[in-house]
Amino acid sequence: MSEGLRSIPKKLEAAQRDEYQAGLQSLEYHLILRHAEPISVVAVDDLMNDMHDRARRNEWDDRAKSDRWLAPRVHYALRLFRAEASDRGIFQWLALRYAWYLEWRWADQNGQIADDRWWGPIHKQAFARLWWGAEIFRDGSDYRPVERAFVFQDLPNSYLHRPLVRCRSLALAVVDRVNQSTAPSADQVNSLARVLNLATVGTPPEVESDYQVDDFRAYNVWAQAIPSTNQSWDDLPKGPLGVDTTENSRQGGARIVSRGWEYAQLD
Repeated sequence: MSEGLRSIPKKLEAAQRDEYQAGLQSLEYHLILRHAEPISVVAVDDLMNDMHDRARRNEWDDRAKSDRWLAPRVHYALRLFRAEASDRGIFQWLALRYAWYLEWRWADQNGQIADDRWWGPIHKQAFARLWWGAEIFRDGSDYRPVERAFVFQDLPNSYLHRPLVRCRSLALAVVDRVNQSTAPSADQVNSLARVLNLATVGTPPEVESDYQVDDFRAYNVWAQAIPSTNQSWDDLPKGPLGVDTTENSRQGGARIVSRGWEYAQLD
C-alpha cells in the first residue's frame, strides 16, 4: 500500500540525503493529515512510475520538454490546497521519494544536482515548480495553458515566485502574450516580468481584472476527491471544475500585459 503524504520540515544537507537514500539514516517527518486522514499519494506513485517508463524510453529529446507533460499531471494527482502546498517539506519528501527523477531531469554533466532542486522556492524546487506552475497557469479545469507556459522555461522560472501571477487572469494573459511571439528570448520574458512587477506595485492587477476570484467551492470539492488511477496518463486530465475567470477579467489581464509589453519595448 502506498504511504500517505509526508513532510520533512527541515532542509537536508547533501550528506543527509545520501545517507537516507542509502538506508543509513532515518529522518524526522510529519504525516500530512486532512480531517484526521492521511493524504493519499497512490496516484502520484502511479504517475511517477509511468513517468519513469517514459524516461527510460527516451520519450523526450530535450528533458526540459517533459515539464509541460508532467506539470498538469502532478497537479491532478497531488490534490493539495495552496496552504498545504506552501510547505517546502512536502516537496522535499517527494524529491527524495522520486530521487531518480531529479537525477534524470536536473543532474549536470558531473552528476550534481543543485540544492534548490531538493529544497528551494517554488520556481526552483523540482516538484514545487511543477505543482505551482499548474496551479497558477491553469484556466479552471483546463490545463492547456499550463502546457503552453512550460514551453518557455523562462516563463515559470521568472514568474512563479512573483505575487502578480496570483491574479489568474493576468497569469493567463502572460502565457497568451508570450506564446504570440514566434520565439521569445529569455530577455523578453524576463523584461516583461520586471515591468509588470513595477506596474502592479501601486495598483494590484485585480483592480483592472474585475476583482475576479477563483471558484473556491469547486476547488474544495476537487481537492478532497481521490484522483483516479484507472486511466491512461497519455490523456491530459481535467483540473477543478470551476469558473475562475470571466471575459471581463481576461480582457483586463490582457490590457495590463499589453501595456507592459509596450513599456518594455519588446516588439
